[in-house]
Amino acid sequence: MDFWDELRFTTQVMNDAKRTLICEPDKADEVRALIEARGAAGTFRVKASGACPPGRILVLDEPALTAAQNQTLQQITRGVLRRP
Repeated sequence: MDFWDELRFTTQVMNDAKRTLICEPDKADEVRALIEARGAAGTFRVKASGACPPGRILVLDEPALTAAQNQTLQQITRGVLRRP
């Protein structure tokens, strides 16, 4: 692997490791401060949502969700194109 391939691979791994934390709106600043204090601000992004159950933090793997959505759309497209 040359330097550029290695750089692309490392960048991909770092981006794939990122997660989104969903928390209650009134807890968002507290969660952000905790993440920053642990030195993990580059790995976790905090989003506030009223849909988050009280006292919980939900962890989302947005790159995986996006990949699954894209795969489903591709399968649907292939299925529509194959129909006579």
